[in-house]
Amino acid sequence: MREITEIFLHCSATWSKQDIGLKEITAWHTTPKSKGGRGWSHVGYHYIIRRDGTVEKGCPIEQAGYHCSGHNAHSIGICMVGGGPNGEDKVFTEAQYDALASLVKRLRIQFPMTNIYGHNEFANKACPVFSVTQFLTRYQIPKYANAWNKSRWPHFKPSEFSNLWGAGDMPQIWIATLDALERLRTLYGKPLVLLKTDWRPDVPALFVDVKIPATARDAVVKKAMDAGFNSARAIDGGVRVYM
Repeated sequence: MREITEIFLHCSATWSKQDIGLKEITAWHTTPKSKGGRGWSHVGYHYIIRRDGTVEKGCPIEQAGYHCSGHNAHSIGICMVGGGPNGEDKVFTEAQYDALASLVKRLRIQFPMTNIYGHNEFANKACPVFSVTQFLTRYQIPKYANAWNKSRWPHFKPSEFSNLWGAGDMPQIWIATLDALERLRTLYGKPLVLLKTDWRPDVPALFVDVKIPATARDAVVKKAMDAGFNSARAIDGGVRVYM
């Protein structure tokens, strides 16, 4: 896997009434230059978000894309369909913005050391034609990686927590969940599998369920309580810990 340090936001420079997606953009990018295309070996973006909010996977993230000159080797490119040929059609749908926010948050968990930019921050272009700063502020997403420093969760591996995305859409919930998992892993002394996490705003309470063998559940519950968690109890399949 290549090192990922940047996420770039783009637009397709098409009219808002054009319902295009991965198929069309791939054709534009891979058609030979002699026939009006870019002549690339594959589509330049890793993700494309259609007008209805559907997220289509383009170039595999393990592979460098073609979307921001000088930055492709260590970045992920996300394209929002729309924007207009010259940046004059700035109307994106709420479904697109919501899908973009969810996607960026998932990628930020998978690649915590990434900064987020608009294409226009490194090229003389209008792309992505919306304010990246306003977008990030609206969805409470930090622009720079120092807010998601991986040293805070030294043992975290996405493959160990198959249901991590159940943490919700708020970054502070993700951070609290990861903090709790790091503490639990230290107490248990072994890798953990996250079964479920949920936020109960009516209580309010945030809990995580982790997979623990029956023979070790009581010991982990006691250690969690001694370590200062609000509550802990054995459940079917593991242990539930409230933060």
